[in-house]
Amino acid sequence: MALAPSPVAPARPSALAFKIFLGGQTVSLIGDGLAILAIPLLVLQISGSPSAAVLAAIPRTVGYLAVGLPAGALVDRMNPRTVMLVMDVVRFGVFATLAALGAMDRLQVPVILALAFVAAAAGVFFETALAVAVRDNVEEDRLHRANSLLEAANQSAQIVGPGLVGVLTAVVGLQAALLVTASTFVVSFATVFTVLKGDQPGAAPSAPLSVALRGIGKDLAEGLRCLRSLRVVLVITCLQASANLFLAVATLLVFYVRNTLQLGDSAVSVVVTAGGVGGVLGAAAAFRLGGKVRHEVLITLGAATLGTALTGLGVSTSLVPLLLLNLTMSASAVLAVVIIRTVRQSVVPRHLLGRVTATARVTALVASPVGALVGGALTTMNHGDPRPVFLGAGVLSVLTTAAAWFLGLRHVSRTADGGPEPTADGAPTPESHPMKEES
Repeated sequence: MALAPSPVAPARPSALAFKIFLGGQTVSLIGDGLAILAIPLLVLQISGSPSAAVLAAIPRTVGYLAVGLPAGALVDRMNPRTVMLVMDVVRFGVFATLAALGAMDRLQVPVILALAFVAAAAGVFFETALAVAVRDNVEEDRLHRANSLLEAANQSAQIVGPGLVGVLTAVVGLQAALLVTASTFVVSFATVFTVLKGDQPGAAPSAPLSVALRGIGKDLAEGLRCLRSLRVVLVITCLQASANLFLAVATLLVFYVRNTLQLGDSAVSVVVTAGGVGGVLGAAAAFRLGGKVRHEVLITLGAATLGTALTGLGVSTSLVPLLLLNLTMSASAVLAVVIIRTVRQSVVPRHLLGRVTATARVTALVASPVGALVGGALTTMNHGDPRPVFLGAGVLSVLTTAAAWFLGLRHVSRTADGGPEPTADGAPTPESHPMKEES
């Protein structure tokens, strides 16, 4: 009697090789952090217009809204390694072009904004492909660690990057700082090319771009059906969007510290820096706890802590509590985000992961500007006092977290002994349970 062939194990890089890859992505994320300040500084240098500088600070959000959904569909049809390599080349080209045009004194604000949008759109494709590549190249019980390390690098880059741009600009000039930014994507390209493997067993064959562009609407519809059918993914997506909606009012924290409480610019700097430190601590907590505590419990605790800290802003009037609360909000938000990302990678079928990831991120992203606008309007109506807005947003955040737990996540916890895997079309079987306790 012939034996059935054994399934082919995924070709994953060695531990050392993957550490090299993570190092390359850390350098790339520093490049993203450099761009946070470099583009607005470049616009100010050319135009002197603060309004134009504000426009230069938002291409990332616009890029996600413009290409987020199609990026997910295209990544699912192509080799994520190829997508990452191409997008690194695009981002290198953008910043090298900006540096060259600046050196020739031929930069104009519309050109800067257009190139910044191209870089942001390339970043959306890269991040979506990265989520799939991590799934392909990391064992499931170590996904939370890889995601934690990447998020810790991301949070650190947002602290280090803008400061590094300031130092480089003062010492060698803004054009040189742009070249340094471009070089970070060369490092990323080298590590992706060297470490990551090609198409993985079980993944759909990589399609040519012309083929991948066909039927995007059908692909997106399939991703939405998967999102709706996997209850745990649907619940955490809704929870993340609602958390972003309420957390967006924390953008009023700078106004609150500086204008309402009149604590000064130095206090603003300390409070904002505490938020960056909290993000790193949240990633570290996800690294330590992701293999010990059930994921749905960590997500719920992170979201509930975030809402509680946001409520605390509404009753705090001195520097130290505000500093600690902002640190706590950032830490709990990052903890929840890392574990949510890990759950998606573990639960969503491989051939749908790009679409579901992109859809979830766009949904969460759209909520932020809505929350910020509503929070700003309510604060204006309250004569410039954001404390009732903080209180209301915090209470609503805690209530939505409780609803997510009782309506979906608690059920996952109670049946965490496993079950059949989702079917090939992304829908779970009637008795299936998508999340298992990590070993």
